[in-house]
Amino acid sequence: MYRVLIQTGSIECDEYTHTDYGIELYDEDQFVAFVPYENLLAVVDETTKSAEDRAIL
Repeated sequence: MYRVLIQTGSIECDEYTHTDYGIELYDEDQFVAFVPYENLLAVVDETTKSAEDRAIL
């Protein structure tokens, strides 16, 4: 599970794909949203157990 942080809040998704202009978010293989890189603050992997293992892309 990933949490995508944007300027107005956050969106949860199971997977995401990088494109030329942003990321496409999917939940259970269904398209959820497209987030342009200009609006993207961070992608956080929610499955990590500790802050030391957590990576922000």
